[in-house]
Amino acid sequence: MRRWFSISLLLLLVACSTTGAPTATVPAQPSPTATTQPSPTTAPTATTQPSPTIEPTATPISSDPRTGRPAMARGTLTQRPYITMIDNFPAAYPQTGLDQAAIVFEALAEYGVTRYMAVFTPDLAEVAGDLGPIRSARLYFVQWAMGFRAVYTHAGGSPEGLERLAADANDLVIDIDLVSLESRQIFDYSRRSLAREAPHNLYTSAAEIAQYVDDRASSSAQADVSEVGYLFAPEAAIAEPISTIDYFFIYPEDPAGWRYDADTNEYARLRRGTAHIDAVSGEQLTFKSIVTMEVVEAPIIGDDKGRIDQQVIGEGRALVFANGSLQEATWRKDSESAPLRFYAANAAEIVFPAGPIWIAAMPSLDNVSYQ
Repeated sequence: MRRWFSISLLLLLVACSTTGAPTATVPAQPSPTATTQPSPTTAPTATTQPSPTIEPTATPISSDPRTGRPAMARGTLTQRPYITMIDNFPAAYPQTGLDQAAIVFEALAEYGVTRYMAVFTPDLAEVAGDLGPIRSARLYFVQWAMGFRAVYTHAGGSPEGLERLAADANDLVIDIDLVSLESRQIFDYSRRSLAREAPHNLYTSAAEIAQYVDDRASSSAQADVSEVGYLFAPEAAIAEPISTIDYFFIYPEDPAGWRYDADTNEYARLRRGTAHIDAVSGEQLTFKSIVTMEVVEAPIIGDDKGRIDQQVIGEGRALVFANGSLQEATWRKDSESAPLRFYAANAAEIVFPAGPIWIAAMPSLDNVSYQ
């Protein structure tokens, strides 16, 4: 009986210890969710330096104070700027005259090959030599040119580009199509180099462009250019600059790039890893500011030349490299006739250091790397 009582008491104590005593509360652990890794970016934000707020000067600066190279400052033009389409096919290397431009656009033409649209101040006619090789127009280049009210020189073009130029009738731009001139007259305003093969050997000059306007388009020479150009301010270089910029358009094996020189506050251009030089000066191209802008592009259905269309009216993302720093920006062009503008995150228009600007329009800013 005593043994049975002892066993019963033991069982009762065990039951009380397992049901009556509070169990140790284990803190709830968060479910192990998959950590979202940031997508690999070719643009390391760790090196991005904040850009100081820069106000444009009250009196527009129309040239780089260091070099005297042109800055197309808003409010300084009194006549239409000159624009030429410049070949970038390998048979056109090296080009002539890009080092004289106030602004250069770099954008795809077809099959991954880019083309340049060089914008010159009209007083260039007094100092510049040859420009070229000249190549054909595309609709999106024409639309950019319209925002400059330019004298637009090219050699033929896509059906869409030529149709738009014909409809404009020398209003927003004065159209100089060198290959549409009669064979005798073309050499009044251009020439073919015997050192290169056609079509990569057609050249003109600012003086010849000016002569064409006098001869054939004097009634259209004047235009309202008061809103043409950008805002500029004195240099404001930073202590720890972004020194390397690289990008490609479609094929990574066909890159372009820039190397920043803090001593000159300029960016020196590379093409396929080597210095991009001017054919006449033999010097590497340098520009004061570099802009990369993202545009939607698509092939033109049924085009047997592989040409593309690009949406350059509207707005999109941009990166502005100037003074060794980077600003994330928005590009905006409200209509064909409207100028292309760049705006900072606070909606203020970007103010550039005085000097030439290089603008590269590409399908994705993921194609840009910098450090």
